[in-house]
Amino acid sequence: MSLEKIVHKENKAKKKVLELEYDQQNYIKYLLDYSPDFQITLDGEGKIRRVNQAFEEITGKKKEELIGSFIYEFIPEEILKKLKAEIIQEKRVKDIKIKVNRPGRELLLGDFSGMVFTTKERETIIYLSGRDMATERRILSPNLMKLNENLEKKVMKKTKELKKVQYQLIQTEKLSLIGELVTSVAHEVKNPLAIINLIVQHLENKYADHYTIEKLKAIQRNIKSIDKTIYRLLNFSRISHSLFDYYNINEILEKLEPILRHFLPENIKIIKKYDAKLPQGWFDSDYLEQAFLNLIYNALRAMKDGGKLYITTSFDSTRKGIIMKFEDTGVGIPEENLKKIFNPFFSTHEEGTGLGLSICQNIVKEHKGTISVESKLGKGTIFTIFLPLEKRKEKKRMVDGI
Repeated sequence: MSLEKIVHKENKAKKKVLELEYDQQNYIKYLLDYSPDFQITLDGEGKIRRVNQAFEEITGKKKEELIGSFIYEFIPEEILKKLKAEIIQEKRVKDIKIKVNRPGRELLLGDFSGMVFTTKERETIIYLSGRDMATERRILSPNLMKLNENLEKKVMKKTKELKKVQYQLIQTEKLSLIGELVTSVAHEVKNPLAIINLIVQHLENKYADHYTIEKLKAIQRNIKSIDKTIYRLLNFSRISHSLFDYYNINEILEKLEPILRHFLPENIKIIKKYDAKLPQGWFDSDYLEQAFLNLIYNALRAMKDGGKLYITTSFDSTRKGIIMKFEDTGVGIPEENLKKIFNPFFSTHEEGTGLGLSICQNIVKEHKGTISVESKLGKGTIFTIFLPLEKRKEKKRMVDGI
């Protein structure tokens, strides 16, 4: 297996991890919004960051009124501290009940559970869930419990398969990063299950028939999501023989939008200047996505203190081809390194493999195109790609390289 093929797998792994995280966030949002039990997310000071519809109904206030206010209006500070302490010890808090008065109705909140965790920015986040104990309590549906057990078995089985793939990958030099990514995915795959467990534990036999149906569908969707993601991961080791086809470069770049939106730092802005009249060309979409992602990753790493990345496309009528520019406002590249950056294993980043730009160059050459670089220290860097629009016969990707 060539080094170029190895790094291709590495970049595909990065992309799949980001997709998984994106899917997880959407699923968690769904569970929060539509659970019949109230769900609250707080910061370390007790300020409300997020609530669902059930909590709006309990308090009689709209989401806009609640977000930014303190939870102590509903839950006394000393009780919240006790809840937090017991949740940290992984206890299900059943012995604390809180009376909440609202016009014409007295509520008794209880059966609390939740999670306390710290973000990458070292910010404490409290996730709290509970119910109105005045509502008729019922026994959790045996069918839901069985479904949940089956789901757990499926995830455990898939996790073992992921570990097997991880073992195979880390035998090759330069794959330590992919090993870490696969391990991370195996761990993160448990997160949807943890959330599902939390919600299913709160469900009683029947709040109303449609609630049970909704939750069953939610579990089924999650199973499909996990299966789909793990299937993609397990197929990294197989050789792809996708064919070239007619594509619009703008559309290939737009396919990266969900990923960029997810991991783009807040202090970096991407400015797109796409030629709306760009003609189609005979391209390999998957490999061009990989090349574009490599260039974008490099640009982001060059702008750790913030900046702008300009991505432009245009048509060169003289040479009959597409021009793409990736221009960042980062630290720039020293002149003595400009001639080396496309060399395999050359990298100025400690965590880099030194293969990303070499692979980019090979992908462009496979399209009979060119890639060049301009840079000024303290000003930024511009990578320019030219791809001709000549018609080509269907072409399989090489087995041992790009």
